[in-house]
Amino acid sequence: MEMAGLVRLNLTLAAAVHLERVEATFGSPAASWLGERAPDGPPGIRRFSCDLELRISPERRGLFRKAAIVGLGEPRRDDDTWIVPIEWFAATFAPLFPVFVGELRLQTDRLGLRGSYVPPGATIGHALDRALLGVAARGTGRWLLGTVASVLG
Repeated sequence: MEMAGLVRLNLTLAAAVHLERVEATFGSPAASWLGERAPDGPPGIRRFSCDLELRISPERRGLFRKAAIVGLGEPRRDDDTWIVPIEWFAATFAPLFPVFVGELRLQTDRLGLRGSYVPPGATIGHALDRALLGVAARGTGRWLLGTVASVLG
């Protein structure tokens, strides 16, 4: 059943990925590449405090950072793909920012991010998502994929 107001996010980044690093990178209690350990979330989710980044100018000079909590689940293998449950939400002013829930899909030649979020603010939030927030969500997702690519590349 689809939840009303849900916005899907589906991004892919071509990258050389060393899959033998996935278990150690995503399965260990620490993820220093992502941030400092935060109190755990639901069972099986390790949370980390970090700054999500969004480039806001065409020249890529403007940078917006937002303190966030990123949760990582246990990586699991599905044929030639590693799947890592992931979530993130704002560490401050949480009601003003969406909560993302999805998964990272890691293959030897690409990284993927699939999931969804509900824009804050009901009808107004959906209008803002179409105009601006969706761009920010995709930009943040691309930053995260780039970060993962640099760790697993």
